[in-house]
Amino acid sequence: MSLAGHIRAESARLAALCTACGACVQACPMTPYAEGVVEAGPPAVAFGMRDVLRDGAGTPAALAWIGACTRSGQCTPACPEGLDAAFMLRLAQWRAKGALGEPPRIPVKEDTQFSPKVKGFARLTLNEEEQREWL
Repeated sequence: MSLAGHIRAESARLAALCTACGACVQACPMTPYAEGVVEAGPPAVAFGMRDVLRDGAGTPAALAWIGACTRSGQCTPACPEGLDAAFMLRLAQWRAKGALGEPPRIPVKEDTQFSPKVKGFARLTLNEEEQREWL
């Protein structure tokens, strides 16, 4: 499976398990700083994030929350379903930034050294067969 296929599969799996209760949004320290999130309410924002994971457009509030994520990880222990909410947000952020080929829906910081950094890190963690397949 390609990396894009893995991202799609994990996104779909986690979106199917998420009830969009909003506990992750309530626990997030960035919620007050993301435009429209407080007004929309936690369940609506979680629903919009789940929509992004399901190949949907998301909502403006959900995209603002996804873009504001600082990876504090406070969302994961708050999830009543026991899901890795931080990983869900990371997937949603990649997708909203256009990682699967669609136009970005949230601002993307250009890091010209991103690919060399990822490849360098991957060489530390992947065996030779995985390196040939993924790099």
